[in-house]
Amino acid sequence: MPMQTKTRLVKILLTNIMIAFAISAVASYIAIGQADVPAEAFWPAVIGSTLKNTVIAYIVSFLVGWFIPCEKWGFDFATGRGLKPSDGLKFAAALNVVVNTIYVAFNSVILTYLNACVFNGAPIAAFPAAWASSVVQCWIVGFVVSLFWAPACEKWARQICHDPAPQAPDMH
Repeated sequence: MPMQTKTRLVKILLTNIMIAFAISAVASYIAIGQADVPAEAFWPAVIGSTLKNTVIAYIVSFLVGWFIPCEKWGFDFATGRGLKPSDGLKFAAALNVVVNTIYVAFNSVILTYLNACVFNGAPIAAFPAAWASSVVQCWIVGFVVSLFWAPACEKWARQICHDPAPQAPDMH
């Protein structure tokens, strides 16, 4: 049986907590590390930046998760490669390649622009280099975190909303 709308909402809200934090922490660490911040100010700057960016990334991730059918596209991608949900981690990894790429693409563009150009006054010409300096690391961290975090969040969302999981092994 498919996931109810309220279950999907709860799942998106839960899943994005850790993903937004992980992407923000990595991006903040890289950005502050490249900014020649004095050693005594490094960690306070990383923590402050991470907190600010986590809020922004959480909002962006919610909008992406709610309005873009990332999971459907990921499911289609995985099944198009002959994988089934019963294949476990292989299926989840294939699905997550698509989902994570979409989430990180939106977050990295928006967070990089806001942090480099808006908050720190860098010229727009600095945007490509700032974006390129962290997008791969953010993608890797987002992939690993969401690969293991999202299934737990779906289980919790189904429990919270009393929405039973599909019984057939290959249903999405």
